[in-house]
Amino acid sequence: MQDAVTETGRWAFPLPCGVFQKKVLSLLVDIRHRLKETQPASSAVHIERMDTMEDFELQEQSLSDAQAFDTLVLQISRIGGRNTKDCAHEVLDRLFTNSLMAKFNLKGKGKRGKRPLEGTKVYRAIQEGIMKFDKAATEEFIKGSVSEHLKHAPQRTGGGGFSMP
Repeated sequence: MQDAVTETGRWAFPLPCGVFQKKVLSLLVDIRHRLKETQPASSAVHIERMDTMEDFELQEQSLSDAQAFDTLVLQISRIGGRNTKDCAHEVLDRLFTNSLMAKFNLKGKGKRGKRPLEGTKVYRAIQEGIMKFDKAATEEFIKGSVSEHLKHAPQRTGGGGFSMP
């Protein structure tokens, strides 16, 4: 092992296996640390999940800014899924808690006093993000997938069950 060390005290190539492994792991840790520092705020992992109607209203207001809207669309498109339906479900789960989803349906109609999601900026961003993820996705298919996911939100953990307003 001593013959791999030069007169200056540095390792010569080829490096011994243990030294090589230590060096590679050290560099990988350094790279990971630098990536975490430079992670852009617009990455998909930084989407804030909305928990209350106030959170939803704040998000709606912020999406009036075209740059904020485009950023959310990009974030949504990066969430992905196995197919369009799975992508829609993943996006909704990432954006909303089940308790907030339980307060919405697509049209806002029905006896339970739910709010419509379809006419909102958030829904438009969801639709555009999914269509960016899957170029073959149609607006009608996305509507059906979103509607189905919202419909079952009360039964999921944290959905609060069915309650009258």
